[in-house]
Amino acid sequence: MKRSSLGILVVAVCALGLAACGGGQTIGVAITTAPTSLAVGASGNVAATVSHDPTASGVRWTCVPVTACGALTVNFDPDSTPSGSTSVFTAPPAIPAGGQITIMATSVANPNVTASATIAITASSVASNNFVFYATGEENNADSEVFYSVAGVVAISTDGNNTILGGEQDYNDGFAITSPQPVGDFISGGSLTIAPNGQAILTLITNNPNVGVSGTETFALAYANTNHALITQFDGSATSSGSFDLQTSTTSPVSSSFSFVASGVDSSGLPVVDGGVFTLDASSNLTGTIDVNDGGMVTPDTPIPTGAALGVTDSLGRGSITGSTGIATAINFYVVGPEALRIINVDSTDTAVGSAYGQGAAAGNFDGESIGRSAFFVGGGPSLYSAAGDFTTDGVNFSGIGDENESVLNGNSPVRAEAIDGTYTMAMNGYGSFSFTDPLGSISMLGVYMVDPTLNILDPNNTTNAAGEGGALIAEMDSSLVGTGALIPQSDTTLGHLSGPYAFGAQGYTDTDGVGNDEFDFVGEGTLSSGAFAGTGVLSDPFGALTGVAVESANATFSGTFTQRNPGRSVATLSVAASNNPPDFATVDLTATLYQANAGQAFWVETDDGMEFGGSVQSNTLPVADLKKAQRKNQKH
Repeated sequence: MKRSSLGILVVAVCALGLAACGGGQTIGVAITTAPTSLAVGASGNVAATVSHDPTASGVRWTCVPVTACGALTVNFDPDSTPSGSTSVFTAPPAIPAGGQITIMATSVANPNVTASATIAITASSVASNNFVFYATGEENNADSEVFYSVAGVVAISTDGNNTILGGEQDYNDGFAITSPQPVGDFISGGSLTIAPNGQAILTLITNNPNVGVSGTETFALAYANTNHALITQFDGSATSSGSFDLQTSTTSPVSSSFSFVASGVDSSGLPVVDGGVFTLDASSNLTGTIDVNDGGMVTPDTPIPTGAALGVTDSLGRGSITGSTGIATAINFYVVGPEALRIINVDSTDTAVGSAYGQGAAAGNFDGESIGRSAFFVGGGPSLYSAAGDFTTDGVNFSGIGDENESVLNGNSPVRAEAIDGTYTMAMNGYGSFSFTDPLGSISMLGVYMVDPTLNILDPNNTTNAAGEGGALIAEMDSSLVGTGALIPQSDTTLGHLSGPYAFGAQGYTDTDGVGNDEFDFVGEGTLSSGAFAGTGVLSDPFGALTGVAVESANATFSGTFTQRNPGRSVATLSVAASNNPPDFATVDLTATLYQANAGQAFWVETDDGMEFGGSVQSNTLPVADLKKAQRKNQKH
């Protein structure tokens, strides 16, 4: 990368009256080497001289603003140098507000003496696409039930090599590992390798040695199209499930009204979910209503405290919510597009991650008729249960059918093809609830938060499948269950119409070892034809949840034949097999129930006793052989 010529604007500040040694001379610091500008993620040499220092202690390097440089000196290697010696400064991965940073060299002997230089931070000259990712899951450490959240953004070259050019992320388990705030973790490199069937392995090199394997995280992806993939962490350090989406905007969202949900654990390790609606004024101030379910303690319909606001984003679309939200002390967000945000709680004692989706032109105009026939899913993550179903509505009442599995969480037997009904309410701002007269297992109350009828909840960049647009986000509001999910319009209930290539994924738990509830995750690519399902993918099971043998397999196979039992509802025995190293993973048969929303989207849950999973099946709408071509076509500069 071509570097700017070195030219230095130095301000040397010497503390008056602080003598170094004989002659009454005071310590002085001057920066002698520094670039005037650097591209994001690029490096340049810096050096400073110290005069009249009897201890020859040199200088310590820091930089501001703290949102770009952090409270730690991670930008400098080394962060302290003798007089005249060189340190390597690495620019932050995103352009901060104002477009520049200030580096400072401070005398170790006398911290009151400092010199500074300004460096402009510019965009990379290499064309790239940015992708926002998020996931939640379980860490593989001494305490096998530490749940974590991660959200971030990564820049990927569009030259066909899929080089990781940089990025930033927030990782938080609310227990021992929280990315340093307010800057988060820097992503300095890595790789993306895409197989012909759409499976991919994403490697991210971070500056945080506590995440992944000594700071390097590995994720498995299953692409549904060039702009969207399902994602799971796949490096043995942790396992998780989430989403990976093209970033179409890096600035504050254009929608003024949003619905949101997030899930995680509180300071006691109990599952917690939040949901609600909020609006933004011209100054990005937040007002709205939130529901909280903290370990079964439900606090509904609470106003967001005055003073909360959506902060300014950097050039990678990362920002922070300022002020108190009533949910967490510190929340960061990543912009996916004008109507989609990923949000993450970065408190050091609790954690959660989720999404906020715009309400578009429908904002303020919702009512009971806004929800029609729908398929839904709720559960996942630390909640240790999964449920799916479908229902019809008449503006006030709903009725339908569902499957629910809380055997891992509460020991209750799974329920299958359970008839459900009840009433629901929907306010004009999109804030509503479902109250079950005939519950689905232990599910009797859901918070429901409407989104833009033209927005695809499962794939926020996808507007090609009109049948998959609209619906609502869901947060469980029962005392015995804590989870999140979504409902989407159900326009097609014929199993035979689920035909062709699909991406699929799921997050599951077992209690088979009697020691703790262990997580497994998988993502993959497969086909459906007349109910026959076959696929290959990645199985992430670092705890040996399925067979007692820890597995990180990149060539797992999934097969089974779905039989339609009810309109929109089909059941199969899903056989999962994987070749491990050594190949000692036994085939496992899982009972899976599929609820179809349309020809391109479905939810599925496992309903075996003592083992459950939940996730989605999404149509692969573009041959993955065209991924690199499409990335070059959609490239950013």
